[in-house]
Amino acid sequence: MGFKKQLSFTIVVMLVLAMFATGCTKKAGNNANDVSSNKTDSKVEGNNGSSSNDDTATPSELEPMVLEVYSQPANFQGEQPGWTAKILKEKFNVTLNIIAPQVAGGDIFAARSASGFLGDIVVLDNADIQASVKSGLIYDITEEMKQLTSFKDYKTQLDLYNSSLDGVEEGAYYAWPTEMTNTSPTTFTPTIPGVAPTLPWDYYAEVGSPEMNNLSDLVKTLRAMQDLHPTNANGDSSYGITLWPDWDGTSIENVNQLTKWYGQEVNGSILLDVSGKMVPLTDDNGAYHKILQFYFEANQAGVVDPDSGTQNWDSVNNKFNSKRAFLIWNDWQQGFWNTTERGNGRENYIMAPMNDMNIYQPSDSFFGSGRAFAIGTDDPAKKERAMMVFDWMSSPEGLECIHGGIKGFSYEDAPDGNGYVRTPEGEYALMDNSPVPEEFGGGLYADGMLQINQWMVAGIATNPKNNTTYGTTYWPAEVEKAKTKTTNEWAERFDAENPVDYLLKNNKMTVVPFVNVNLKPDPTDIALIRSNCGQLVKDASWKMIFANDQAEFDSIWNNLKEELDGFDWSTLVEFDTDKYQVLVDERAKALASN
Repeated sequence: MGFKKQLSFTIVVMLVLAMFATGCTKKAGNNANDVSSNKTDSKVEGNNGSSSNDDTATPSELEPMVLEVYSQPANFQGEQPGWTAKILKEKFNVTLNIIAPQVAGGDIFAARSASGFLGDIVVLDNADIQASVKSGLIYDITEEMKQLTSFKDYKTQLDLYNSSLDGVEEGAYYAWPTEMTNTSPTTFTPTIPGVAPTLPWDYYAEVGSPEMNNLSDLVKTLRAMQDLHPTNANGDSSYGITLWPDWDGTSIENVNQLTKWYGQEVNGSILLDVSGKMVPLTDDNGAYHKILQFYFEANQAGVVDPDSGTQNWDSVNNKFNSKRAFLIWNDWQQGFWNTTERGNGRENYIMAPMNDMNIYQPSDSFFGSGRAFAIGTDDPAKKERAMMVFDWMSSPEGLECIHGGIKGFSYEDAPDGNGYVRTPEGEYALMDNSPVPEEFGGGLYADGMLQINQWMVAGIATNPKNNTTYGTTYWPAEVEKAKTKTTNEWAERFDAENPVDYLLKNNKMTVVPFVNVNLKPDPTDIALIRSNCGQLVKDASWKMIFANDQAEFDSIWNNLKEELDGFDWSTLVEFDTDKYQVLVDERAKALASN
């Protein structure tokens, strides 16, 4: 459902954040009847992560301990460094040794699974969490979970997620979903939609910031901009649109993302709309075909980068960084260019709406984001210490550090008492990977961030200490500081405070609950069908974009549908429709409970 970003995505998210602000347990068996009844007597308390039992050792009395953390999203392998390491050492006398599959390479998950030990703490995709429950690689933490400081704040989400795991008894907890929030199932906190047509304000204003009714008008606008700016400041060729194939799965990812402009999301072989209706990806009236038509028309108009079918993400990254592509669509892409200085120079990218769009916008990740934290050790001492770390990572105190940084260095209390504000040092500490004073742990700022690279609670969750977000982007003082000539002119032109405000006021965005459930994996026969059909879809889609004329475009589309029929496409569509009905049903429940 999303981009295959991995390392690049992590860097992007970090940039965006900087730009826009800155103890014996029940072990899971193969089914619920295999679960034993052993309990632990340990309790994890409050904000300091120490046991609630009076005779429990204080942090300074705890024996030094190394916890192995197996983290799928981590881009760093080794001992957690820097200022976060200092905090964990002082609070819990613990050192985190991070195992990162992306760094280690090979099938490390299979190898460690075969050994019977993934890590003391594990962070896994939902499918691997489910597999690890069934294989007994992660442990029941029901009683420990109930003692966490923030358990009551996320019980609804924890119940939904754990109840969706096969082999878990009702009321038991094995995992904590990542990136949960304490807002609501239908709240969307950001001021920028996840996916929207976005253009450089100076170029858009230069051509009259025209009202655009539809995609055809967008093509005309891009053509006008390209006529005025055929090259960037360095003399390199610029284009209205640049695409890349190396993130494609079973369809073109650059098409999949834009289908959301028209209220549909690509999920395998089906399109899922904001109301929960599903149609095949190949529906003639569906958004996948519509966006292919858009790219085709754009290419006919000469505004599609001719390298689009062959270049990789690294090449595109460089083009975004040097303003050689005018249309971007994901919110995180703005981080490649936008700065305060460029904003005041009217050069930042910002949304350029179309009248016919209805953006499919998932809500805040109230129920989690597709991964989960779990405990992979049955050693009582390590389990207890790991739960201390969990408690800190999910508590307001820990979340302020994880999302805000170092108080007294990167942020401080706002002068008006309304939350926090970044310090001058904190403005670019992440982007520049600035040195950190020794009193806070030394090293470099970005290097010292929690290198697990995944959070138990999202930065947009509300901090009960000040009723603002944990993340810096939406601190009131940072919102004010982020206003530039670009945003001010845009606000005047579109009579709205920000893009989300405009979209909601004009009924051009529908927020759907972001639910986090375990979906059934492909059996072998479906996996084969998906692979075969996916290759056909990708090949035909690229040919359609670069078709010579409308007749050829239509012919390729019709031939694709005929070919897919010979590869059991209807069986795949039926499977995916049944698969994603679980998602639709949970969204309906979320809406009903809101």
